[in-house]
Amino acid sequence: MYLTRIGTTPRRRAPIPGGPTMEVLVAAETSDNIAMVQVWIPPGGGLPEHDHGPSEIVLVHVSGSIELQQGDQQHRLAPGTVAHIATGERVSLTNPGTEPAVMMIVASPPDFVARITGWPAA
Repeated sequence: MYLTRIGTTPRRRAPIPGGPTMEVLVAAETSDNIAMVQVWIPPGGGLPEHDHGPSEIVLVHVSGSIELQQGDQQHRLAPGTVAHIATGERVSLTNPGTEPAVMMIVASPPDFVARITGWPAA
């Protein structure tokens, strides 16, 4: 068993202007099958279009405003929304609100989260 507590592991910042910060809660070194991060997107910030490599993603919107774009489909997520992003799907995220947006992400396999550990410290 592995236990951790939010706020006790280092935060990483995406190496782009207005990018999110992420705290890795379950790292690739902990499991061969899954990884988990908590994500904070600043107001007006986001992530440009990207994919998650070989990882499938389950995104749980916790609070704030999130717009999720896939191709020509744009979804304004409400807190409590769960989104599944399949392998190879390209998405972008923005926070159009005035407060930080918070979400939890589970990745399987953990390859996508392993890339985050190389981001600079927040």
